[in-house]
Amino acid sequence: MKDLKNIQAFFAAYDAHDVEGMVACCANDAQGRSVPYGRESVAPIRGGIDAIWRGFPQAVPDFRVEVIEVIPAEGDIVVVQAILGGTMPADAPGLVKKGEIAGFPHVFILRFAPDGKISYLDCYWDNTATNCIKASAL
Repeated sequence: MKDLKNIQAFFAAYDAHDVEGMVACCANDAQGRSVPYGRESVAPIRGGIDAIWRGFPQAVPDFRVEVIEVIPAEGDIVVVQAILGGTMPADAPGLVKKGEIAGFPHVFILRFAPDGKISYLDCYWDNTATNCIKASAL
């Protein structure tokens, strides 16, 4: 099931740094793949990927999420293009300097349970800037 209201709620909560609100949009047993865990690694949303969601606003206090496009796919899948960023706490050589505001493109592939909650989430982006932020601030 593709639930546009749940997608909007998830990304609004992300933009508001409301991790509990993000988690509430996910099924209890939701899992996902996120770049810091590795290309082949799958982690639970609760007690796993939610730690990443908590970390970004700590490292980048003005962290923002802007949804660019929501693309319905087959079955229970939706692809979301978004820009995530804010004032960078460290240099990301070739990308941005410390103190500059930058946004980085992200692609989310969301799969939904029959009740409309997110059951599986993949997130992909260029990890160079994230590694610089992590090394300096997380």
